[in-house]
Amino acid sequence: MNFTVQSREKTGKGFNRRLRVSGKTPGVIYGINEPQPVAMDEHKAMRLINSLKGANKVISLTVESDGKAEEKQVLLQDYQMSNWGQKLIHADFLEVSDKTRVTVEVPINVINEEICPAVESGGVIQVIRRSIPVKCLANRIPGLIEIDIKDLEFGGNIHVLDLDYPEGVTPIVKGRNFTVITVAGRVADEVEEAGEEAEADAEEPSKAEGAPAE
Repeated sequence: MNFTVQSREKTGKGFNRRLRVSGKTPGVIYGINEPQPVAMDEHKAMRLINSLKGANKVISLTVESDGKAEEKQVLLQDYQMSNWGQKLIHADFLEVSDKTRVTVEVPINVINEEICPAVESGGVIQVIRRSIPVKCLANRIPGLIEIDIKDLEFGGNIHVLDLDYPEGVTPIVKGRNFTVITVAGRVADEVEEAGEEAEADAEEPSKAEGAPAE
């Protein structure tokens, strides 16, 4: 994936406002060297953002300056839209190398739901987390993390540390092994209610046991 920006020396609200009026969007590249202000065509930048669809992909960024061009490997770190969401007003790029480790959110993809025992019994799969925070090399960011639920039963949960991660990809867990997927539904509720009633019956003495002897 390639994209071209132009280096700029001028900064400040006034200059950035004039830049936007001309159809350009201000931005900055940071991460390895000193922050470098840049400008880019707003419509082309929006096409880039839309094509990424929220994924963390390394972009080959061409930076044009004084008739010269320099290639950088970057991630789209952040961007800001206008209050009405109609105009791109700023974009941040993180410069990376083959040795740069980054922290990113990777989306999950649930597979084998059609043969999941919990679903076949009437349960509903609840996805608690749509993405997983991980740490890895910038050039090894997975597009998604697959979660196979073919063996998931009622009462079962899948936690972040239960998942299979690609080599070199480490989940970020702070304090607890949080739940990613669980099961809900009518059948699960009935099973739970039946269990609670059985426990109540076992604790309450029967009328025969509690009645005085005649």
